[in-house]
Amino acid sequence: MGDIISAYCTNEHFKFITHPIWIDYVIGENQTVREKKHLCLIALKDIEKDTYVIHHLSNFIIGKWGYKSFNTQKKHATNTVKFLNYLINHYPSLKIKNLTELTITHGSIYLSWLGTNKVSQDTVKDAERTLVQFYIWGINKSLLPKVSLNDFKQEQTEHNTLYFNSPFKVVYPQKKIKEIEHILPFEFIPLFLEIASTHTPRITLGIYFQIFGGLRISEVVNLKRTQVSKAIANKEIILKVENQNFRTDLKEHTSVKKTRSQVVLDVNGWGAVLIRQHLNLYSSKTTNALFLNNGDQPMSGRSYRQYFDKCKAKLISTLEESNNIDHRLVAQHLKSIKWSTHIGRGTFTNLIADEAQNPYEIAHLRGDSSLESALSYMVSTPRMHKKIENKLDAMHENYIPKLIERKSNSHGSFE
Repeated sequence: MGDIISAYCTNEHFKFITHPIWIDYVIGENQTVREKKHLCLIALKDIEKDTYVIHHLSNFIIGKWGYKSFNTQKKHATNTVKFLNYLINHYPSLKIKNLTELTITHGSIYLSWLGTNKVSQDTVKDAERTLVQFYIWGINKSLLPKVSLNDFKQEQTEHNTLYFNSPFKVVYPQKKIKEIEHILPFEFIPLFLEIASTHTPRITLGIYFQIFGGLRISEVVNLKRTQVSKAIANKEIILKVENQNFRTDLKEHTSVKKTRSQVVLDVNGWGAVLIRQHLNLYSSKTTNALFLNNGDQPMSGRSYRQYFDKCKAKLISTLEESNNIDHRLVAQHLKSIKWSTHIGRGTFTNLIADEAQNPYEIAHLRGDSSLESALSYMVSTPRMHKKIENKLDAMHENYIPKLIERKSNSHGSFE
């Protein structure tokens, strides 16, 4: 395995890539597949022939993070692949032809080089964490004779677990303010929901879950119809968030970061209205997925983003056409800065932070801690809920969305 570089370093047609696969993970009676597992492997690709082979270095990813989520595997596999391709592309200046010649200095040079390529300091430090684990793994597999475990100082965490400090000497890029918008202006939330209802109705409920429940896109597209329930006493919507693996036909998979029960605020009854409408409009005989694409298949993360981008463009154009100069200024800001589906979670955090009395309330409502461990803070939820509704009520003097009108004219109830 140490010769992985020398075999291809002079051939520009080869490069390392990440390669996702699905495997049968749990086999039941009669050899039926009860559960599939999504893995991210490392492969070597022949660019000229457009062919690839799975590489032995995949054992590093599977051995270290195989039990983790696909997204975690992919992150570390991507970091590893970038490092290996750097070694291949820069082997003359590095004076290295195979892994057995790898030293701590080579890792330091790579990480400092990475910081010069318009990436953030966090990106470099994330790559460094992967590289530390790669070196440790390589030492244990006798692949790196020029590196010793003595190069890695061990320290103990507050939870009494040991970890290896990085031995790399890195020139990090300066920290920059992220040019990404994380918060949608509060007064435009009803307008955004109304635009979604008209132009992207398949994800209107998802956008609501994100803004008033803080859900990530992965958590939205992994929901089942049967995982939505109502807590009558507190006027809340309860979602059971967990991985479903709806689309094993796709190489890429949007996985849930944290399995949990998640509270979504039913502000002014809008959530119940949207749920009822969504359940009536979108159903499939073949799947129990809550969100479906045009082909009645479970919606992928990519499809959700495409719908969201359409809704985003319509919001900006609507504000641009407004007679209100402040609205046009907001449109210019939203047009010039990066933002996507995660703005829902940021907006939700901002909403509850204004009314929270302590950090635990925010952590509980964001799903950063388990519902069970935060039950003592449930009493605060109705208080924040009411204050958020009051804000919206005051805002309706200037704008009353059709969503509210539909609420008053709708019949039946969501239980």
